[in-house]
Amino acid sequence: MATRSKPHPDTLAAYRALGYSTPPKAKVFSRGKSQTLEQVVNSAPSLAQFSAIARDTQNRLKAIAPLLPVSLHSLIQSGGVEGDAWCLLVPNSAVAAKLRQTLPALCAHLRTKGWDVNTIRVKVKSPS
Repeated sequence: MATRSKPHPDTLAAYRALGYSTPPKAKVFSRGKSQTLEQVVNSAPSLAQFSAIARDTQNRLKAIAPLLPVSLHSLIQSGGVEGDAWCLLVPNSAVAAKLRQTLPALCAHLRTKGWDVNTIRVKVKSPS
């Protein structure tokens, strides 16, 4: 571990000119202390909010999974939430048509689970 060397006299003079009687202490780095991605995300307010929204949409998708045909589970992705509307993303129009047949039941199921969902939109993802 490296030891801290004494500051250069010119540096001390510059700090004194700024009104410091002693050099300001450097921030402590957490070198060697690992953090999980969740800890890092939760420490930043805007990322924490984004993470909460993503968790909410994934929880909604898990809640409706038992009502979906097994063949569609891997094809449906959760999209955004705007008020009482939720968006689901699908790879093609055939999956979208099949999913649209179940939308009233999905909305009712989500409302029984405590989510305020009156509309579910289905969007076909454009091929990348």
